[in-house]
Amino acid sequence: MKCLVYIAGDVTSYYTTNYEFEGKEFNTFFSAHALAKLLDPQKIVALLPDSLVVHDNSTAQDLPILIKGYKNMILNRSNQLFRDEIMKKDVEDFINKIDVRIIPNVGSGQAYYVDKEGNLLSESQKYKRSPYSKERSPVFIFNVIYSIFNELSKTCNEIIVDLTHGTNVLVSVTMAVGALFNSKFVAAPVISSPGQKVTIVDLTEVVKSMKDSLAITYSIEKVDERYFRDYSVTLRDLNPGEFKEMKELIGKIKSKDPNKVISLLKNLRNGFAVESVKSMRDLESYIDELEKDVNILSKAYSEWYNYTYFEKENRIVLSHFYSTIKVRDIIYNGNDLEVLEKILDLYIKVGYYDKAISLARELPVAFCLNSRGGGVYSDDDENYSACDKIVREYLMNNSMLQYRNVLMHGSLSKDLRAEVKESRIELRSGIALSVIENYVVSNLKRDYQNTKNEVIKQILK
Repeated sequence: MKCLVYIAGDVTSYYTTNYEFEGKEFNTFFSAHALAKLLDPQKIVALLPDSLVVHDNSTAQDLPILIKGYKNMILNRSNQLFRDEIMKKDVEDFINKIDVRIIPNVGSGQAYYVDKEGNLLSESQKYKRSPYSKERSPVFIFNVIYSIFNELSKTCNEIIVDLTHGTNVLVSVTMAVGALFNSKFVAAPVISSPGQKVTIVDLTEVVKSMKDSLAITYSIEKVDERYFRDYSVTLRDLNPGEFKEMKELIGKIKSKDPNKVISLLKNLRNGFAVESVKSMRDLESYIDELEKDVNILSKAYSEWYNYTYFEKENRIVLSHFYSTIKVRDIIYNGNDLEVLEKILDLYIKVGYYDKAISLARELPVAFCLNSRGGGVYSDDDENYSACDKIVREYLMNNSMLQYRNVLMHGSLSKDLRAEVKESRIELRSGIALSVIENYVVSNLKRDYQNTKNEVIKQILK
């Protein structure tokens, strides 16, 4: 089901306009009515700010009066603007279809006063107004609007959100809430004079770009490529030749495949620490070049008046690139062993407990091999056998090995004394994930350093 949600505005001063959207037009005096005609949603919800209409103290019992007052406001303006009975009937049908929800606003203003029948009262050839002043938490407003969207999401496959009217606070909050659902965002630009044609602008790509950029940043912070948005797909059809003197720069930007970054994140998440070191080496010059090119592109956008060919381009999203550049935070310098130690710190930081414990167990062996002139992780290699024995004997009674077994075996471990009987599994040990988590965060690095020191001490004997 397609649903339309809009923020109710003060229609008393609106004039008829030709609203155009997706190649179709409709003449009316507010965008929500036009969208209802052009898109034919099955449900229409009006978010009515409590700052728009008021009745006495506007208690909960007055909600039906406020809702009727808003509907009467639309009807009054319709009767003032239209002589055509068919058009008046169309507005009435729209009013009968809308589901009005009262939402909280914030700030100061003048609300329209309605009587107990929901009628706007005239006063000196104008409508009677009442002072409005509220100070509220924006999060409170967010929660109210979220609850409405959450309810709608259970029946609406798509929510079209009209952001044309409403205070800056309500528009911002509604946009933020809608971004958490399957929403399409539209808004009609402010018109300068009655009767002028206005094209309703689709803002959905702006919200998507924001969400994708946040996802890219999050994927790097949490070292998980599954959150990364591969924007190279949207750049494939980009024609650098359309950008005239910027052709070479756009060509370079287009060729910057983020899969190098995705590959690093994937290697790290899956515990391929050594491969991750190689990925970091590959990324060093890539990120430097990307940042240099994007900085030039960003400067061009800031001076957009010199480059008119940027105006209609929607495949380039600067924040995608700058979010990608944040991968530099997890590209480490040093020799391979030094970088692996920093990766161990990274695993601890992001909570990859199994990867952290496994690397902490094996890395001292690598330091040992390096100190003995080198060697291969193989039982056929004498240096490896000697180094592994030193590490294993030192860790014999350490929690590191026990916790690693628990994590690596999916809890089907002798350390948890897992008992299988009658298709059920019971764990007889008291080792909980929280215990392992506390160990990794608080003690793993200490145990790793002690193991490494013991290896070096044994070699120097």
